[in-house]
Parts: sequence; C-alpha cells; structure tokens
Amino acid sequence: MITICMVDDHYILLTALKVLLDGQDDIKVTGMATDALSAVKLIKAKTPDVVLLDISLHDINGLDLIPKFKTISPESRILMLTMHEDKQYLERAIDSGASGFLIKKAMDYDLIYAIRTVARGEIYIHPSMIEGFISGLQSKTGTGKLSREKLLWNSLSSREQEVVIGIVQGFTNKEIAEKHFLSEKTVATYRLRGMEKLGLENKSDLMDFIEKLKILKQ
Repeated sequence: MITICMVDDHYILLTALKVLLDGQDDIKVTGMATDALSAVKLIKAKTPDVVLLDISLHDINGLDLIPKFKTISPESRILMLTMHEDKQYLERAIDSGASGFLIKKAMDYDLIYAIRTVARGEIYIHPSMIEGFISGLQSKTGTGKLSREKLLWNSLSSREQEVVIGIVQGFTNKEIAEKHFLSEKTVATYRLRGMEKLGLENKSDLMDFIEKLKILKQ
C-alpha cells in the first residue's frame, strides 16, 4: 500500500484528490495540509511513501519545503504539482530532492501513474518538460545522467506502455484489446496518447525507441 500525504492550499482540490486516490486498491491518503507549518508537522508524523506538494502555496514556495521534508522524512518521495511549465522550477525541484514533476492540467489521467512511478523509486517528469530538462542537465554537467528515453517511458501510464509494447510486437489494435480486455477505441486512444508523449510518428521510430531501452529483453 502506497501511503500519501497531500499539501495544497486549495482544500476543495485536496478533497477531490482524496476521493480519487482512496478509490485505488494500492493507495491510501493518510493526511492533508494547506499551509507550510501544518505540512511539516504532518510529514513528520506520518512519514508517507509519497508527498504530493503544490509549488504555489499561499504562505511559501513549495520548492522551499522539499529540503525540510527530505530532512524529517528521508524516505518519502516528493511529487510536485504545478500549473507552471517552467524548466527552472523543474530543475530546482529535482536538484532539491523531488522525485517527480506533474503539470496539474494532466492530473486527470497521469496522477495515479506518476504516484506509482515515484513510489517504486523512479523519476517521473511530465512529457512536455523532458526535452528542456535533459538539455539543461547536459549543459550543466556535460552528460545526460538521466536517460531521455527512460524519462519519456516513465511518463506513459501502464496501459499506454502495454499498448505500445503490443504495437512493437506486431499485434493489431483488436488483438491488443482482446488481450487486455479493452475496447478497440480505448486501445486506439492509448496508442495515440503514448505516441504523442514519446514524440514519435510511426512504428519504425517506436521500434527504435523500444530497442534503445531494451524493454523487450528484460
């Protein structure tokens, strides 16, 4: 069970997210906070697996809370939530110890997967931010310590990954749908969304991408 604490100054949003997350078999919300002081007390008391942290709190920049949270609960993975597609915010968040960066407009279908990704010890970055993040990392360090392909792959939901792998293996939408008990329309949606997130246009590019990650050999 993945335990979650949420920090956001919009209580209505917190309440809605709690309903969504508590509806998952493997996730449990153990606390919510709307300001910095109560957030620090909450994280210290609950030491959750994952902290959902909004950048724009009314009394503090959420980025300033990351080091505090990592000090009082080192094992907690921090997933930043933001309206801002700003590379500087992303770089500062990751440098400070955050494990993920999710744009709020994508929460409707990416939040749960992002939580599961950071909970298992991986980095999650919203697809629209990955290129800028990698280029910034290379300019600062001279190397890409984090694989662009791996970050892009992590941005796909588990269903999107299943469909994409099925495509590479040569299955049709109908066959993929039957295998995963989905409709063909749903498979087509996952296929389109997955290709868009990966920034790929055709099956040949997709096969090259999967080959780089050695996914089918794992």
